[in-house]
Amino acid sequence: MLRSFSLNHVVALLGLVLSLSSYLMLHRYGVPEKICVGGGILALLVVSIFWSSVLLGTDDDEDD
Repeated sequence: MLRSFSLNHVVALLGLVLSLSSYLMLHRYGVPEKICVGGGILALLVVSIFWSSVLLGTDDDEDD
């Protein structure tokens, strides 16, 4: 049962990987836990804001 993934799924998965890697990198270098969690959340927010702006920019219904 293989589902087809859309580009939105791939971007969400890459955002999750970026968030986890940011958290783990900060944690490895001894940064306090609250900053590690905040860095992971910030990475997710950056990806979601960027992808939302990309999707809003590809609007097919233009009023002329």
